Order: sequence, then C-alpha cells, then structure tokens
Amino acid sequence: MGAVSRRARREVLLVGALGGGLGALAYVVLQFASYRGKLWFCVAVAVAAVSTVRLLIAATPVAPLPSPVAAEAEPSGGGLDGISALAHRLSWGSVDLGRYEARVRPQLARLAEERLRQRHGIDLVSQPDAARHMVGEPLWLLMTGPPSLAPPTRRGLGELLTAIEQI
Repeated sequence: MGAVSRRARREVLLVGALGGGLGALAYVVLQFASYRGKLWFCVAVAVAAVSTVRLLIAATPVAPLPSPVAAEAEPSGGGLDGISALAHRLSWGSVDLGRYEARVRPQLARLAEERLRQRHGIDLVSQPDAARHMVGEPLWLLMTGPPSLAPPTRRGLGELLTAIEQI
C-alpha cells in the first residue's frame, strides 16, 4: 500500500508541477500578447491537459515484439521463449496429426529452408535439385511432399531436427 500511495503522490506532484509551470507560462505569454486572462484558469487548463496526456500514456498498450520467424537474421541466442514454444509444438506434433500438419511441419520446413538459404545460398524455389541433394530425402519430403498420413514419432522428429541442424 505504501508503494502505491508513494507512486500516486509522485504522479500528482509531477502533474501539478508541469501543469502549474505550463499554466504560468501560458499566462505570461497571454499577458505579453496583450490578452487578459486569469492565472488560475491558465493553470487549471494546463493541469487538465497534462493529466490527460499522462493518462493516455499510461493507458497505451505496449506494442508486441516482432515474431522471430519474420526476422531476417538468425536469433542471437537469447530467445529461450521461442525455444520453449517450439519444444511445446514438437511435443504435441508427435501425437496429433492435425497439429503436426498445421504447426510443426511448416515450422520445420521454414527452419530447413532458412538454413539452406543462409548457410549455403540455396533457394528452394530457384534451385530445387541442389536443395534436394543438400537436405536429403526425408527433409525434402517434409518440405515439399504431400500431407502425412500419421505424425512422426518422437524419434522421427528428433531425426528431422538433427538433419536440419546438419544443413
């Protein structure tokens, strides 16, 4: 309770100081421009404006970080959240065919294609023969083949990941 009231007190002092200063400045500018105004009115309008701005800043949601898949470069090694999410997808991918086809398989195919492009300069679309030779038949089927009839076992997923790492 002490931290909340201390924070609220600090916010009120900040709004009062900024509003009072801006109101006094507006009053001086109005007087200098030969307009008649009341000091209390200038300060009240400035305090209201500063309060509104502070509330809008506090209520604005923080923009989400961009997806690591959409990034151009490889991750820098600090993406433990991405690894955890991928591990979760992989754990369900060996059980549920629908989840494997919708989430796991496209992610694995993107990883393999990205490694081909970054490490060997091979584009899957323009150089399919070189890509097929580089990745091997199991990964090639994963990347370009028809939907699977059954999800791979955990061992099969491990072999696919090892093959992707070796690209």
